[in-house]
Amino acid sequence: MVSLILNPKAGRGKAKKHLHEVLKILDVNNMKYDLYRTEYRGHATEIARKIVNQNPEKVLVLGGDGTINEVIQALVGTNISLLPLPLGTGNDFVKYVYPRKKFDTVLKEKINSDKSIKIDLILMETAGMKRYFINGMGIGFDSEVLKNMKKIKLLKGDFLYTAAVIMTFFKFKGLKLKVTLNKIKKTLEKHFLLFNVGNGQYLGGGFRLFPRAKLTDHLMDISMVTPVGVLEFFGSLLKAFKGTHIYRKEVSYLKDSEILIESDNPLVLQVDGELIEGVKWLKLKVVPSCLKVSI
Repeated sequence: MVSLILNPKAGRGKAKKHLHEVLKILDVNNMKYDLYRTEYRGHATEIARKIVNQNPEKVLVLGGDGTINEVIQALVGTNISLLPLPLGTGNDFVKYVYPRKKFDTVLKEKINSDKSIKIDLILMETAGMKRYFINGMGIGFDSEVLKNMKKIKLLKGDFLYTAAVIMTFFKFKGLKLKVTLNKIKKTLEKHFLLFNVGNGQYLGGGFRLFPRAKLTDHLMDISMVTPVGVLEFFGSLLKAFKGTHIYRKEVSYLKDSEILIESDNPLVLQVDGELIEGVKWLKLKVVPSCLKVSI
């Protein structure tokens, strides 16, 4: 028995479009299932909490990183396996877990498999909120990219995100942050163009921002870029597809298990592809081996 959580709006309708193919694969494998559809933001978390009480073998997520993020809030600490299908816009988490595989291939390979791993998550705490994220977050630049994505109507997937990145560069000038790293006992206080934290390797629809990240190393990866000119920025951008940007002088790359980020001004965060606004401080802490994922 498995449970399906479908976000009909994910990938600009991509998840809904391919639902019949998913159900056909389940039928061919004689797999019994329950299907749930999300109707509003946060609904996937509510659905997943009810599903946990039914104790299915797996929870299939038909959506993107944002839908996955909502589901894991309920699955943390349970023995239920997460099986995410790449049917959203960016699909960054799935790019790392199931590299270069389409949703139907992932489903056919994993639906009858008992193989799984326990992965780390990152717990984000700020005023009035505690929330896990599974893949990555960004401050400033990333959130502006998401806003610009909504203005671009003709593109989808990786092309949409890349176009939004280019648009954002010419408008966004960076922000000042104070970052305290717990394990390596270091404090940074400077102006950043990009500040990103990763659990998985990919962020932003295919950029390999965290090439050294591992889901089971009990550490988060931190990628920081100081303000640069046009040539330097796009040079780093091109190299970020393969993860070789970390060797450029404008990029700092660190690992830690707990960090504190502070700002004099309210921040806008991108967390697993969703926006969180009005934050002036946040603490990030790795929670080891707390989520079961089908492999």
